[in-house]
Amino acid sequence: MSFGTYLKKLREEKGLGLNQLSLKSGVSSSQISRLENGKMGTPKVSTIKKLAVGLRTDELELLAKAGYLPETSKMPKNMKPVDSTKLVSIPVVGTIKAGPNGLALQDFQGTEFVMADDIEKGYEYYWLTVSGDSMIGDGIYDGDYALIKKTVSFNNGDICAIIVDGEEGTLKHINRSDNSIILTGSNPVYPPRLFTGKDMNQIMIGGKLVRTMRKY
Repeated sequence: MSFGTYLKKLREEKGLGLNQLSLKSGVSSSQISRLENGKMGTPKVSTIKKLAVGLRTDELELLAKAGYLPETSKMPKNMKPVDSTKLVSIPVVGTIKAGPNGLALQDFQGTEFVMADDIEKGYEYYWLTVSGDSMIGDGIYDGDYALIKKTVSFNNGDICAIIVDGEEGTLKHINRSDNSIILTGSNPVYPPRLFTGKDMNQIMIGGKLVRTMRKY
């Protein structure tokens, strides 16, 4: 199956028209049409990534269908190819909030991948785009990606994705006792935040930090 044929099949399975996919991906409807009809060659990697976002599908799968996965023979001798069957696609979001049904992931920004062996079965995960400099003491900087495991379980001192009063979430060290919750950053510019009594109900755990990733 050609890439264009596969793209059309996937678009129709998602119930998207040409114009809808164009709006969601930022790729013109005329370009999508030419791809699907075989009137255009293999698109650029950047275009495929945009289409993956618009289709809310596995970026790696689209790249594979377009023939962009590296050939083993062309890789440096000190590198080993990644087994694509062991990669797990994880959504990247820019915002987490407390929704009516629990955690709400907003501002979908595509997907990134982790090795299946690096995550625990039975849990959901998401990448959160870090905003701000409150955690620079832990080597977490603005624009980094934070891999979050959806769980309300944590040990005192862990870094978690925290939602305060239903609003946009943030990464902080958390310490909880029967009478208080303390959220602490690792930048001395930002003082700890103390919640006691009924104010403790403002805190929702969006998950526990597993690892961070930075792109250059």
